[in-house]
Amino acid sequence: MYQIKVENCNNIKEGIINIAPNKLNIKYGINGTGKTSLAKAIQFANNSDELLKLQSYFSDELSKVTITPVFNKILVFNEDFVNQVVFVEDEVIENSFEVFLKTPDYDVKKLQLDSHLQTLKNVLQNDSEIIKLQNDLAKLNQKFKRTSKGKLSTTGAMKSLLSKQNLYNIPSELDAYRPFLDNTDINISWIDWKNKGEAFDIEDNCPYCSEKFDIPKHTKQKQVFKNTYKKADSQNLKEVLELLQELEPYLNDDKFVELMKYIKTDTATDVITAIIEKLTTEFDLLIARFQLINEFGNRKIAIADISNLEQQINSMEFPKSLFEMFGGTKIDDIFDRINDKVYELKTEVAKLKREMGELKGLVQATVKASQNDINEFLKTAGINYELEIQVEDESNSKTVLRQCFSKQKTEVKNIRQHLSWGEKNAFSLILFMYYSQMQDADLIILDDPISSFDSNKKYAILHRMFKNVGKKDVSLVGKTVLLLTHDFEPITDFIVVGKLPNEQVAASFIWNEGGKVVEQGIDVKNDVLLIVEECSKISKMENINIVSRIAFLRKLCELNGRSGAWGEAYEILSCLIHSSSIQRKVGNDTFVEMTPDEISSGIGKIKEFINNFDYEYLKNNVYTIDGIKGLYNSENNTYLKVQLFRAICEIAEGDIIRFKPIDEGWYKFIDETYHIENDYLHYLNILKFNIVPDYIVRKVEEMMLNI
Repeated sequence: MYQIKVENCNNIKEGIINIAPNKLNIKYGINGTGKTSLAKAIQFANNSDELLKLQSYFSDELSKVTITPVFNKILVFNEDFVNQVVFVEDEVIENSFEVFLKTPDYDVKKLQLDSHLQTLKNVLQNDSEIIKLQNDLAKLNQKFKRTSKGKLSTTGAMKSLLSKQNLYNIPSELDAYRPFLDNTDINISWIDWKNKGEAFDIEDNCPYCSEKFDIPKHTKQKQVFKNTYKKADSQNLKEVLELLQELEPYLNDDKFVELMKYIKTDTATDVITAIIEKLTTEFDLLIARFQLINEFGNRKIAIADISNLEQQINSMEFPKSLFEMFGGTKIDDIFDRINDKVYELKTEVAKLKREMGELKGLVQATVKASQNDINEFLKTAGINYELEIQVEDESNSKTVLRQCFSKQKTEVKNIRQHLSWGEKNAFSLILFMYYSQMQDADLIILDDPISSFDSNKKYAILHRMFKNVGKKDVSLVGKTVLLLTHDFEPITDFIVVGKLPNEQVAASFIWNEGGKVVEQGIDVKNDVLLIVEECSKISKMENINIVSRIAFLRKLCELNGRSGAWGEAYEILSCLIHSSSIQRKVGNDTFVEMTPDEISSGIGKIKEFINNFDYEYLKNNVYTIDGIKGLYNSENNTYLKVQLFRAICEIAEGDIIRFKPIDEGWYKFIDETYHIENDYLHYLNILKFNIVPDYIVRKVEEMMLNI
């Protein structure tokens, strides 16, 4: 059993509730109890910043939540879920593959397949030499830009290589600078410094040593240097050569020597271009092969066209005959190691095809089952839309909504604008059920999720979520769920009627008394009562005040159809509660006299429940302002006090009770509570549970004090 203690959160000064593990925990409470505050407090138990926003009105002390034992992960269905997770533009729910398709069966089969497909990836990931080669190739590749048609661009590194004069082919006019240009440790920085030094050539003296310049010679050198050496070009050339030096062990010796010779000497542009194109073509092929291997076995291949499998495996081989620039023992060893693994995969291609076919079949079956499940719910709940799951692979899937108002069933764009409030929230609850399956939370909180729906939608939602009647592996059955609600129907349906086994559900009543939330367990055998039986029982209880007994007996007459003696008793009791003479109402403000036989029949029926019933005595001594007020002052049960207040309002005249137009808001509760038996066949024992909100009690007390 989990115990949750909430302190100083909104209208809750203190409250303790218990949650049974692996059950649906229904916490039934009237509006104003603090159900949403409880939900938020539990959700943000470990988030001090969010808890601070729930600071209580009762105390300056910080909000605090203590959960024993702790929940590692809590998931809440509330407005945030509806506004942030579902119906974002044209998609029904984000992460649709994770929500609908990533089942335990999928994970098992995917792991089995990945263990085979990982063979090649392991070679690349665990071989330090191959890793270094890949990195060097990637760096070199970045140096060469391509045109839109895939040709080598003559900018960047290629521009530096094509230059007739460079770090390795120094113009004769600059031969004096050779020591600086040949020094690979300083040459790039020195070129930068030399170019910047031009700004100090304001006299005929050297800005460094102050010696006189040979002006004609210096001017020519300066112009040649400016035209030949720029830091960026020289830097590019130096870096390309360094990268080529790193690749030397993997290149054919004669090709490497030839390449260096062409770069470092005055070579025709078309010759350099030809050899560089040959080099880049080969390392492009190497990079592409490495990339294919790296991607092999990733999530996309799980649902790829199986017929392409052999072609994909063949495309990962390294045919040595295709390489002219690359060659030698080191690169041949790498090719051999990879080609051996490719060959192993080829021998297992039949097994791979079977495994991939099973996985693909599982995905397709899961898509169909999930769609059918949700669409059956939508149909049952009267929501005229259908879900469609579109999936190619784990990284490319989408859920869309289609309208069913026409035969074409076109896709719905901007879903939020099309669904009504009720449709959106009902649909969201079922999506939340799927979402919670993915999240695997320790506690799922449903904050008053169904109270605003009609009976059909309520039943459709709860039936699907907790009865496991749809897709068998997706429901909230057996999970730890906290359902906070002011709707009594879940208790009636799941516990009283027995639609859930006792081991799957528990119910309690919570109420807020002066900021203290109190929980009381509901024993359905003794606490959830049938209206007819309870009206009969209370009518006979001599320890209940006579006005309440009469109110319940009058309701019993209604429940028995007001026919025969039941109807005559109803008319007599109706006249009594209005403190008037006995008459039969036949229309609005229209009455006729009842015959002595009718009165006798009605009184006889009443005395079956209230044996000392005396109409005139009750009319003159009880159904008066003082009489009812006296009963009110001695009554402790809040429900019966509300009944007595309602009774005094029936006989009050003039300004005895002064209502303002605004009072209709809270008085509606009085009216409905007085007639609460109209709403349900079953209801919670009003003699045991405090079902009247604090603010109603306070308002009634205030009104009674003024009478």
